Amino acid sequence: MSTIEISLKYKDQNLGSYIDFMTAGDDYISKMVAITGLKRNQLLNVPMANLEKSVTAYVQNLRADEKEFNKFITIDGIKFGFHPNLKTVTFGEWLDCIEFSKSYPNNLDRLMAVLYRPVTSELNDVYTIEEYDSNKNEHYAKYMRKVKLPLVNGCMLFFSTLTNDLLSNFPEFLEEEINKLKKELEVLQKEEQP
Repeated sequence: MSTIEISLKYKDQNLGSYIDFMTAGDDYISKMVAITGLKRNQLLNVPMANLEKSVTAYVQNLRADEKEFNKFITIDGIKFGFHPNLKTVTFGEWLDCIEFSKSYPNNLDRLMAVLYRPVTSELNDVYTIEEYDSNKNEHYAKYMRKVKLPLVNGCMLFFSTLTNDLLSNFPEFLEEEINKLKKELEVLQKEEQP
C-alpha cells in the first residue's frame, strides 16, 4: 500500500470531513474514511496503531479552534454571501437555524446553507443573496461541506450573536407579525361584507 499524506492542520479541514468524523462513533476505519476521503477497503490493511495515532492527532488539531470570517466564499464557481443583514432574518430562516443547530454537528452544513447563500447582486459593499427557500437548503448544504473549519467557526460566532439577538427581540417580532395578520384579516372581512 502506498503512503497516505494527511494534513492535520486545522485550517485545512473542511466541514464535511468534520461532520463525518464526529458522527463516525468509535469506528477508527470510518473516522479515517472521513479524514482521508479514501474508501474503507483502501484502509483495511493499515496497521491499527497507525489508525489510532492518526485519529488522535486529528482530534488534537481540532482543538485549535481557529476563527476566520469572510462575508463572501466561492465554492465550485458559485459566490456565496453571508446573510447581509441579520436583523432582517425571516421567521423561516430563524426556525431552520434553530432546528439545524439542535443536532450539532450533524446538520452544521445545513445551518451554514441558511447563513450563506448565492449572491444575486453586488454593488460596492452592498449585496443581496438568494431569497431563502428551505427546499433548496439541502442542495446548498453540499457546497457548505467544502468550507474550511476556521470559516465555519467564524460564522458560528456570528450565529450565536444572531440567536441571542433574535431571542431577545422575538416577542416584539411576534407581536408585530400578529398585528399585521390581524390587519390583513380585518381587510379580508371588510371585503367579504356586502
